Amino acid sequence: MTTGLELLESARTMLAAADARPHWPVSDDFPDEVVRAALAAALLSSFAPSDAPLIAELTRRETAAVEDSGDGCGDVLLACCWLLFMVGRAEDSALVWRAKSINFDTHCYIDSVFLAPQGVAATAEFARSAGLQDLLAWVNGEWNGDMESTAQQWRSGSFFADVPSATAPVEVLAAWLRQ
Repeated sequence: MTTGLELLESARTMLAAADARPHWPVSDDFPDEVVRAALAAALLSSFAPSDAPLIAELTRRETAAVEDSGDGCGDVLLACCWLLFMVGRAEDSALVWRAKSINFDTHCYIDSVFLAPQGVAATAEFARSAGLQDLLAWVNGEWNGDMESTAQQWRSGSFFADVPSATAPVEVLAAWLRQ
């Protein structure tokens, strides 16, 4: 029985060997939607800043899956965006913005604070330098309240506090996050 931690270590190894995007699928033993959900769940309790490229690729893949489905959002995409926020790279705000912009559900469900892991000024500067005018307009117009308080609530991790251990079987992790 493959655990989430084993799946995560396999993905990390593939990423290190490729020195770029990881080979996908990370596992041929499970459907891609199970792999994405189990990896996201394993990362919730076991991520490190060095996982940023893996989290970014996982977010790209989950974003594409949600786009292909035509509606909804789900906790897997939310978890991916939260992980990017927690890693704290301003450049990942482009991935969060793409995910948030898929449909009405994603726009409402993915918290806007995930767009500004280093604060509004850093995201605005990134958006300006990357030519992402829609993200720049959103960030500059969105923040009227206390962003730091909202960011602290998300950084507490309480939303995902009940995540099973990364040593749980892949199927258990995937089912928990897709519930």
